[in-house]
Amino acid sequence: MFLVKHYVTRSEIHGLGVFTHVPIRAGDTVWRYDPMFDVDIPEAALQKFPEDLAQTVLHHAEYIPHLGIFRLGNDGDMFMNHSKDPSLIDRGEEMIAARDLAPGTELTCDYGQVHVLGFENAPRPLEAAA
Repeated sequence: MFLVKHYVTRSEIHGLGVFTHVPIRAGDTVWRYDPMFDVDIPEAALQKFPEDLAQTVLHHAEYIPHLGIFRLGNDGDMFMNHSKDPSLIDRGEEMIAARDLAPGTELTCDYGQVHVLGFENAPRPLEAAA
């Protein structure tokens, strides 16, 4: 769940993106996992989803292999785009600002650390195991 005021709008990176409304200082916690707000979807359940919904999960949720789940944020988190120079650093169950961020800055992460399988065009975990 985002801990800062944010908004979703068109991104120069891809489609929609999430942006900060407020200045953020380097090292501030910007997002934190909240089990009362974010949704964990077991990977076994994904194969029961209609294809369009499964694709939404694959393109917008983080895959956490050691837990066997897809974690889907219920706020702007699902619109966070990839960057090779991300504005946020993944710390597991929270993300912190990589540097000082001005209002209007797109909040991005590195999909190499936050595993979004649809971005990598990777097979679904259950297909890979088959």
